[in-house]
Amino acid sequence: MARYRTELRRKYIHLIGLIVPALYWVTDYLIPSYSRQVTLCFIAFFLLLFMAFEFYRIRHGIPHKEAEAIAKPLMRSHEKRGIGGHVFFAAGAFVAILAYTKEIAIAALLISVLADGGAAIVGSRWGRHKLIGKKTLEGSLTLFLIALVLAAWLVKPLLAAFVGAIVAACVELLPINDNLMIPIAAGLAMHVVRYFTEAAAAL
Repeated sequence: MARYRTELRRKYIHLIGLIVPALYWVTDYLIPSYSRQVTLCFIAFFLLLFMAFEFYRIRHGIPHKEAEAIAKPLMRSHEKRGIGGHVFFAAGAFVAILAYTKEIAIAALLISVLADGGAAIVGSRWGRHKLIGKKTLEGSLTLFLIALVLAAWLVKPLLAAFVGAIVAACVELLPINDNLMIPIAAGLAMHVVRYFTEAAAAL
């Protein structure tokens, strides 16, 4: 139960990441010719800011004791000694928006925030069947289902959304930083499937 409450607090903070796809979506309506550039500049600014803060934190610690008392319990063990997940999320978001179409990039980022967050909460609270490490079947299924709904809402054909959801669920199981790799890998999977589907339809 303690792990569940910690994950819940972590994912509340994780929701801040929704600012990125929301900004991309809004700027695409307001200034469609520059929406990608504006969003990339926004992410790049905060990525540099996050990196500067993290290097300072790793070397000198969190400046204020009050902030340290709040932040440390929410950090995973590897984050206390290394770079936090928010830096990797910003890097993954930058790559996804730079490399993929608006729909695919937004879908990949929503998967990273909402589907991955849902998997962590469900897995820590109701997960019973272990897969790899602390990852559970219940958490992986939750990630896949949320990812599929989000991707199908934005990305066509449905096959691309389906493959993207599977890839996201598989990446989350691997011993790599999913904040970085889920948006990149899921986006790439959807991009490749859509490319070949459109190419086949053009024949």
